[in-house]
Amino acid sequence: MRLIFFGSGYCSTFIIPLICNNLEVICTHKNKIKVQAFDKNLKIKRMPFDDFFDNSRELLNSSNIILNSIPPINGKDILAEKLRGIVKKQNSIKWYGYLSSTSVYGDHGGKWVTENTIPKPKTKRGIARLKAEKQNLSLFREYNLPVHIFRLPGIYGPGRSICEKIKKNQFVIKKKDHYFSRVHAKDIACAIQASIHKPTPGEIFNLTDDLPERNDLVADYAAKLMRIKLEKIDITDKRVGQKVLDFYKENKKVSNTKIKNILSWSPKFKNYKIGISEILRQFND
Repeated sequence: MRLIFFGSGYCSTFIIPLICNNLEVICTHKNKIKVQAFDKNLKIKRMPFDDFFDNSRELLNSSNIILNSIPPINGKDILAEKLRGIVKKQNSIKWYGYLSSTSVYGDHGGKWVTENTIPKPKTKRGIARLKAEKQNLSLFREYNLPVHIFRLPGIYGPGRSICEKIKKNQFVIKKKDHYFSRVHAKDIACAIQASIHKPTPGEIFNLTDDLPERNDLVADYAAKLMRIKLEKIDITDKRVGQKVLDFYKENKKVSNTKIKNILSWSPKFKNYKIGISEILRQFND
């Protein structure tokens, strides 16, 4: 059994230890290869993305699980483009996952969105993600590749959370009735594991926690536990960068009902309070 993890970044540090005990694992990286502590106990080989297609492309059709977490580059999914010329209809691939983004939905004025909501992205990021989804799903239609799309909101976890952000900046944007959805990296790993055990080729899943919330309220909760006093600023403040402004152009609550019903998955970190509390416990350990 072999898994190929294209774009092995932050989420891979939670996914690989959970699902790869009995697998040979190949991880590709954009530039710098970062070896993880668990590598020595698992069968893991790491290489630059281009090296895989220069030297190891023959492994593709004899692998069982493929996970694509490479963000679009120049508006396209570079892996999907590569696969179109390589993948064969007769192969050993049993499961293929693409980690997309809820940015494909665009702005919905704070209303709930589901997988049946028609995407209407306005940002470059959202438009590119939707195009990448279509590229991957075309491999399902044309090559019978068992593609699964996971739309992720803001990802957080140890080392990447509001706790680290407010330690650096100690200010937060306040915008009335503006909601963001989130998901803990450990819950992403559990959902990927559930999907691999119960493949549903061609499906699109929102992968979020149960409680969309205003970002300033999330920051307030973390700051209170950390005993840090936060400054709240308006979205028009000059300290707010363009990337953040783009995030605040979109306001929606993302439903996770479908993945719960189909994969019997439920987030361990059901809301930001549970997730932040665990992260801060680790800070103090």
